[in-house]
Amino acid sequence: MTTPDHRHRLGLLAVATLSLFGALFARLWILQVVSNEEADLQVSSNATRTVILPAPRGRILDRHNVVLVDNRVSVVVAIDWQKYRDLDEDEQTAMLERLAATLSRRPGSDSDDQSDETDGSDEAESDSAGSDDVADSGDGPSEGSDEPAEPAVTVSFLRKRLNDSRFNHFRPIPVAEDIPVETEIYLREQAHLFPTVTVERQTVRSYPYGSLAAHLLGYVGPLSDEQWARFKEKNDPDKPYEQSDEIGRSGVEATYEQYLRGTPGRQVFEVDRAGRIVRELIDQRVEPKPGDDVHLSIDIRIQFKTEEALAAQLARSGSKATSGAAVVVDPRNGQVRAMASWPTYDPAELVGGISQELWAELTDPKTKVLSNRTIQEAYPAASTFKLASSYAGLALGIIEPDVAVADPGTHQLCSPPRTTDGCLKKNSGGGAGHGYITLPTALTVSSDVYYYKIGEAAYYMSARGEVAEDAFQDEIMQLGYGTKTGIDLTGESGGRVPTPESNRELADSLWERSRDNYDNNEANWQDARRWKVGYSADVAIGQFDTLVTPLQTAMAYSALANAEGRLYRPSVLSHVAKANSATLVKPFEAVITRTIDWRDWRPALLQGFAGVTQSPSGTAYSTFSSFPMTEFAVSGKTGTAEVGDGAGQRRDNSLFVAYGPNPDNNLVVSVMIEGGGFGSQSAAPAAYMILEPIASGEIVQDQPGGFIVPRQGRIDADAAAERTSSIGQGGAD
Repeated sequence: MTTPDHRHRLGLLAVATLSLFGALFARLWILQVVSNEEADLQVSSNATRTVILPAPRGRILDRHNVVLVDNRVSVVVAIDWQKYRDLDEDEQTAMLERLAATLSRRPGSDSDDQSDETDGSDEAESDSAGSDDVADSGDGPSEGSDEPAEPAVTVSFLRKRLNDSRFNHFRPIPVAEDIPVETEIYLREQAHLFPTVTVERQTVRSYPYGSLAAHLLGYVGPLSDEQWARFKEKNDPDKPYEQSDEIGRSGVEATYEQYLRGTPGRQVFEVDRAGRIVRELIDQRVEPKPGDDVHLSIDIRIQFKTEEALAAQLARSGSKATSGAAVVVDPRNGQVRAMASWPTYDPAELVGGISQELWAELTDPKTKVLSNRTIQEAYPAASTFKLASSYAGLALGIIEPDVAVADPGTHQLCSPPRTTDGCLKKNSGGGAGHGYITLPTALTVSSDVYYYKIGEAAYYMSARGEVAEDAFQDEIMQLGYGTKTGIDLTGESGGRVPTPESNRELADSLWERSRDNYDNNEANWQDARRWKVGYSADVAIGQFDTLVTPLQTAMAYSALANAEGRLYRPSVLSHVAKANSATLVKPFEAVITRTIDWRDWRPALLQGFAGVTQSPSGTAYSTFSSFPMTEFAVSGKTGTAEVGDGAGQRRDNSLFVAYGPNPDNNLVVSVMIEGGGFGSQSAAPAAYMILEPIASGEIVQDQPGGFIVPRQGRIDADAAAERTSSIGQGGAD
């Protein structure tokens, strides 16, 4: 081989080597310079995880800026899943056993005096002390006892929580809330015994006034499976939900969820292929923002007096009342000033999850503790319905305000006359007559005969084809009965006004369900389908399955109490503002759903209702005889509804509706006491107790201060019952 050949081959090798390195450098240049941005995006997308940071909910305040729902700090025990997964199985078990025992025992027990040398081997898994589905809050240690707290936290519960798909594994998983300070100190001091366990402070819902206004305010709870399924399909891009989040479940908390819910923050982590956190990308962190403040139209002082009045009637001597409801509204715009339902509950008990036993107690169909009786339950209207019957009778030309009608105390509907089949109708209280009476007197003394005759006349007008078969009911429903008011709260009932059509539908439904309902007799079924004169007569006095909510009654009377005849859509809202500021987000807007044309009938109606409380012949005159009428003149209407209790007995619901101060009415009160007796016995005294502090100046509506509501809203029912015993009671109605 010659030297030139050798040099030639070396040259070729050098060229090839340079070519290869050139190609490599070119590729590196393309990757690092030309495609650098695209590559960075791919790496970031493939190796980062975003964690949502929960935001505090907005506050709920009354119309004078008194805070009704706030946020408080809760000490939460959580397990860092990222670190927990790195422990070997024995270490995991030992740690969980120690943690379960610590969260389930009270301070002062021997198990809390563990030394640094404790390895957890003596700790027994306490599954027998509690169920896997124990509530989130571990009632941690409390001094002087070694008995397990109830409910106990078990190892199996902790494991179940760690494997729960609702919780994000890039955030510590909570296993106990509201732990005592002694437990917090112990877990921090003995941190080496609890690797991967963190003790954090988080914000949770706080209710400074306890059960006061509970049904109106509502409560928050975990997302249901159905709700989460909907959010998975379509989540809110601005305020995204995670499966472990809480959401408003009822009342204001639910209705104004979009405002109360804060804007979540965001943490972005870089992770390795095994999903372990490498570092946080600090520049991408977004801090959470609290939700908006919802200011309500209610006055917490009037709310307290309203609930106190209900409690007094249920606690008074000899009362057979079982529950009740009351609502106070402003007839000038439909805003709610107070809304109470009894029995009540403390929303704080539902924070962070509750036991099955407590949930069963709250949802018992016999007591319906969670039900807001002012809007969710409908009751026989009884004589408070006579405003609607009066309007219908006037609109159909059946009565005239100043034309007298005979009231001998009884009225016969059937021909030939008989006392069976509901043919003979009597006035309440045994059938005493009132002679010849006009509309105002009929309202003042609550003459049933006067209204039986209205219903009877309406029936025969439709039978003769002079008006539609449901013309009477159509006029009644002009006042809002038989349909939802549209209030900005959840679960409202529309009540019921029976009609010939609804009567046929009911009979057909029962026949189709089982012919035994009519003794397998088609003639009985066809007879049940017929609308009868007695039905119309009973509807006129608010009976025969005529069902209304206390709020519907308040709104119907509001349309009379305000001079314009406006039927408003009720609302609990004053306005929504940015958190801790006066910056307006959503104002209140009064909505008129209908305007009632009272024509020249309104003076007679006002006279009749004023007589109920201000005339010696009025059914609530004795009740209001000591009321400061010169400062705050009140009109009203009593009602007594007979209700079967399922045991062949009869009991009366007590109803009363009032408005004042006449003539410039700014409040309407509607009260219903289940099992309370005559309207003047329970409901009217309750209305007295609600309005008297306002009439006396103890509460000035447009000014804060004055009467101070006790913290936790504690009501002394027995003391209130003592005060109500001094209020007089009227006659039968």
